[in-house]
Amino acid sequence: PILDSLDIAGYNYASGRYPMEEKAHPNRIILGSETFPQDINKNWEMVKKYPYLVGDFMWTSWDYLGEAGIGAWSYTGGMPFSRPYPWILGGAGVIDIIGTPDASCRNAQVVWDQITSPVIGVRPVNHPGVRVSKSVWRGTNALESWSWRNCDGNPAIVEIFTKEPAAELLINGKSVGKKKTKNGVATFKVKYESGSVEAKTYSASGAAAGSASLISSTGTLKLALAPEETQVIAGDIVYVPVTVCGENGVIESNADTKVSLTVDGGTLLAFGSANPCTEEAYDAGCFTTWYGRALAIVHADHPGTVRITAKAEGMEAVTAEVDVR
Repeated sequence: PILDSLDIAGYNYASGRYPMEEKAHPNRIILGSETFPQDINKNWEMVKKYPYLVGDFMWTSWDYLGEAGIGAWSYTGGMPFSRPYPWILGGAGVIDIIGTPDASCRNAQVVWDQITSPVIGVRPVNHPGVRVSKSVWRGTNALESWSWRNCDGNPAIVEIFTKEPAAELLINGKSVGKKKTKNGVATFKVKYESGSVEAKTYSASGAAAGSASLISSTGTLKLALAPEETQVIAGDIVYVPVTVCGENGVIESNADTKVSLTVDGGTLLAFGSANPCTEEAYDAGCFTTWYGRALAIVHADHPGTVRITAKAEGMEAVTAEVDVR
């Protein structure tokens, strides 16, 4: 009865009730106040179908500290809510804690017509023979990456997210099959081969509808710094992604390394990766990348130039500059 007192009733993980409410509660306006990311396809179809269902909030967008391990897929065992320290992040975000969207986030963008081409998601291939411990808060741990050094021959699960009814997967130009999509995804089990992977989608009539591709990193690995802004005002905060890349600029997912960071002309507020299970400290100035990525957060103290320098063993130091006015 409490829902009768609300303008809009929020339903947590109760999308099975959406079709019933038109008759059961004809005057009720509802929304999905918390739902699973992997249900966004079918939930959004119901949002479009039922006028009394006004929207959907999936749990969750951005990852967070706390509820340690609730949404993470683990290769070291343990179940969600039972994962002890050093598990520190929830792991449920379709955008990780340093701002990197995963394949689940891209799938939502496909559902919402923000992306019209297919999205390729690849589950990590650097744990051969290890059974992943899954969480109900995550339908996949796939990343938009076909860059896994020293993993050739490992089993790989590739997911193609699309609104089209069929999808084809090609590895290094060779088709490995075509499948019908189910709930917006076609899943392929293949062997990883470095190089390129391509997705092609097809309409109900069989006509080519769209394509997307990913490539592997090549050549010697290096560090890269890419400040989100290169001109700021004194007092601003600057976000600086730190990545491990090949010579072709592609981020390498299987060559994580400890990076040390120094800042001149500003203050390093925090530096870390999206690793949900780590004893490294965000305020120490050094951190190990996670699937090739980390993030520095820098305060621009005063007018002048902020210089951020990153170093890692076996790689040349790199420096980025930000103009502070």
